[in-house]
Amino acid sequence: MNAHVAKDGMDFLPVAGSRKATAPSRKAGLAKRLGGAVTWLVQMPRRRAVLETLGSLSDHELADIGLTRSDLPRVFDPAFAQSRRMSNRAGS
Repeated sequence: MNAHVAKDGMDFLPVAGSRKATAPSRKAGLAKRLGGAVTWLVQMPRRRAVLETLGSLSDHELADIGLTRSDLPRVFDPAFAQSRRMSNRAGS
């Protein structure tokens, strides 16, 4: 178990006499994860359509927009998008 998982798994009890507990809300964390899952599911048809469209382009057309066929699986990866933005700034 790494430190982040261990830290997130600890329960904090309120100090005797304190007005409110400082414990992290498990319900808020669960709601955030469920919201992320719902968003991912709602966006899935759009992502699939974009990938199908990009996959139907020729290698030359992909090169025109700065992509290669091997980039297609990573199109929706935030780290990939950031690295592309950084390389575009450096090339400007």
